[in-house]
Amino acid sequence: MKKSILSLIMAFAILFTMSFAASAEIVDAVPIKAVIERHWSQGYVEYLAGKTDIDFVFRDKDLDAHITVEDFANLIGLAIDKDYDRTPDSVAREAIVYECARIWAEKTGQDLDQVIITMIEPYTDSDQMDSRYSHGVYVAYHLEIARGRGNGIFDPKTTTTYGELATLVSRTNMAIEKTTGSAPQPIAAGRFETRGNYEIKEDRVVFDFELFSHYTQPKELMFSSGQQFEITITDGEGKEVYRYSDGKFFTLALVTRTINPGGSLKWQDEWDMTNKDGQKAGPGRYKAVITILVIPDAENGDLTDQSQFTTEIEFSLQ
Repeated sequence: MKKSILSLIMAFAILFTMSFAASAEIVDAVPIKAVIERHWSQGYVEYLAGKTDIDFVFRDKDLDAHITVEDFANLIGLAIDKDYDRTPDSVAREAIVYECARIWAEKTGQDLDQVIITMIEPYTDSDQMDSRYSHGVYVAYHLEIARGRGNGIFDPKTTTTYGELATLVSRTNMAIEKTTGSAPQPIAAGRFETRGNYEIKEDRVVFDFELFSHYTQPKELMFSSGQQFEITITDGEGKEVYRYSDGKFFTLALVTRTINPGGSLKWQDEWDMTNKDGQKAGPGRYKAVITILVIPDAENGDLTDQSQFTTEIEFSLQ
């Protein structure tokens, strides 16, 4: 009898110990509450994070908070179109979804207004929508970029949240890939790029150029004076016929400018086709070298490669 009671006590002790150990293991596991509270849009945030560094847009942001037009533009620049330089009319859902449809059309070579859709008014509150957005919103529905908030509700005037922003940009990216067969290329991290083009207008050559940022964080650039760029033009024999800074005076003060991710600094200059001898340049081939005069920073390796601050443009005069 005593032996039976002792066995019972020992069995109880073992069960208690096992139960306590199991409880202790649960403490180190992912809390059930954390799993339940995972935001519905988190998967789309992770999808974008897998393509590019979106920390600049989403850092410390509540996914249920309202977005800004700047963050919309920044995210499009990071994830879909590095040359995107617009902002939507507002952060209302109708304007944001319309802009996503517009981006899809541009990236797939289509005219949004001419896209034919078979469905008519997929939402019960379509009458609340601004007519200028309605077709784009319907196209977005057809492409599965946006499908409303369930039960046929779109809520066109409601402000877009960061969770919705992640979803819309992700699904716009997917729609572009589905239509074209390839995903749009996000910006390449960690470099600046100088871009330029020209246009010959009557008696002058107009140069438009920019310093584009491929970085995923804002970058501050410093210039040693009011002169932020230099342009030199040489003829077919290599003789210099124009230099932007000739005869100009610039303020001798440090100038600091900031470029946001996917953003750029832009400039313009004109050459009146007059060479340094005061004569009109003759027909032939010419080359313009554009240099952005950023101060190199030995402690900041991303500014020591001067090739990223220069571009060349070749053109002909008749």
